[in-house]
Amino acid sequence: MIKEWMDVKEEAAEYLSRLIQINTSNSLQNEMEAIRFLVEIAERNGLYTKVHQTGENRGNVVISLKPDYHEPIILLSHLDVVPANDEDWKVPPFSGEIIDDVMWGRGTIDTKQLTITHLMVLLLLKRNNITLNKDVIMVATSDEENGSQFGLIPFLEDYPYLFKNTFVFNEGGGFPILIDENIYYLCELGQKGLAKVKITAKNDVTSNPYLSNNSALQISIKIIEAFQSLEIIERIPSSTNTLFSTIAFDKGISFSDKDFETFMKIIPSSYVSLFRAMAKSTFSITKWDGGKKHSTAGKKYEMYLDCRPIPSVTRDLFKEMLREILGDLPVEYEILSFSQGYESQINQTHLAIFEEEVKKEVPHAKVVPFLSIGGSDSRHLNSLGSQIYGYCPMLPDMTFDKVITMVHGVNERIPLESLRFGIQNMYNILVKLEGSD
Repeated sequence: MIKEWMDVKEEAAEYLSRLIQINTSNSLQNEMEAIRFLVEIAERNGLYTKVHQTGENRGNVVISLKPDYHEPIILLSHLDVVPANDEDWKVPPFSGEIIDDVMWGRGTIDTKQLTITHLMVLLLLKRNNITLNKDVIMVATSDEENGSQFGLIPFLEDYPYLFKNTFVFNEGGGFPILIDENIYYLCELGQKGLAKVKITAKNDVTSNPYLSNNSALQISIKIIEAFQSLEIIERIPSSTNTLFSTIAFDKGISFSDKDFETFMKIIPSSYVSLFRAMAKSTFSITKWDGGKKHSTAGKKYEMYLDCRPIPSVTRDLFKEMLREILGDLPVEYEILSFSQGYESQINQTHLAIFEEEVKKEVPHAKVVPFLSIGGSDSRHLNSLGSQIYGYCPMLPDMTFDKVITMVHGVNERIPLESLRFGIQNMYNILVKLEGSD
């Protein structure tokens, strides 16, 4: 038994503060210093480490309870962070400063907090002589914020079987949403896909280059209107359907795809955009380039889109969607990149274990699946047959709508009680999930 979780909190806070002070902004390409820091702590405490170098001063680290492991449960996080400017923050972003029991700094949520949570879980399993039915390891990677080309992708190439058919706990969930008196902890069970599209509209030929007929501009306006008035019929993803059905039940109504708009009317306004994005494919114009000062002297307009299709949309289906949306508009379009989303199967037994642990401190909480509208390293694991959970819970004051403004934003911070809460939950979940001697 762990008698004093406050000691765990204090130790974890020290490690997290020191890890934040190592500036691993992705643009610096220097995660190896953070890896060496983790290796020193792990080996000093009797854990085993394996460093996987992917470039100069870049790589991944595996930390384990035993030197060898087979089909382990994997605790996954990343060490790189997005850049932060001192002048934008109330507290220096790489200080790891603690004010009123809250730690400030880049990475306190995304995801150095998760790295230290996983490290503390392994340390506690070691110190308490817990032997689980399955091996448990943690993997901390580089370059997640820039596509993982120096992180998880080469790691999977060199260790192709490590992630096959196992459980993976990663970032993405554990933040609650509050609706009326109900507290719903989001457990990420999937992610939407990501596609980049370029659409080109050309002007009609004119004999006078100084008197353009602006037909491309008119077509571009119609393109915008087409994406604003989408009427594509899609089946709501299963994880989203389960989330909505749970909320509807607590509201005393039932939920179905046909009643989607009725359901949205009972949702707090702060969650409406999020819920819509979890239910349907979305399209956002990120760049619009054209006019007389365009490099082609006004001959065409180019529009770039960031598209987030739901997991059931394949590349071929996505092409059909674009054809349907653009109709007979005289445009050319190109899919610059496409990555299909995924959904893990909903395991109610596991969710019940997660919920049982959360309820020890948050009695009225429910753990519910959700579909992330963003992306993480989890998207690289879908084809390996793993059950992927984006989950590490925080206390109810760290709500999803509050956290989302800090991730990649300013003044990122975490209450140390939430850090302790996440460690305690993850430790107990692993012991219950796999049993112990």
